[in-house]
Amino acid sequence: MSTERPSPRSNGDHDHNGTVSAYQHLDCDVVARDCEHERITDVRDLDVGDRVLVGDRSKPLVVRDHGTRVQDLCRGDPTQHAVEVSGDWADAAPHVLINVIRLDGSRTGRISVDERTPEPVWRVDE
Repeated sequence: MSTERPSPRSNGDHDHNGTVSAYQHLDCDVVARDCEHERITDVRDLDVGDRVLVGDRSKPLVVRDHGTRVQDLCRGDPTQHAVEVSGDWADAAPHVLINVIRLDGSRTGRISVDERTPEPVWRVDE
């Protein structure tokens, strides 16, 4: 039996890779969604027309467009990939999902929503 105690930051919550989950603030069960849907860690894996769940949202959003931008602060590959998503319902607001990159240009495997806190993203079949 391990005597190791979880850190206060992690509360012992780990994702499927054994790393501390950064998504404890969500009102959904991230591990259950990982079992039910394909987790997306790079927006380049999404195609126009794909349906995705973002964070703890319950309605899927549809990928509408792909794009890139250059981050001049990067010392490595400065290309940051993004997709635009929106819902199929009236007055659905568009959102931009962006790959989070480090200053050296390497990918983190996290996706930012509208340039805010990263949120988990899953592809859904619905």
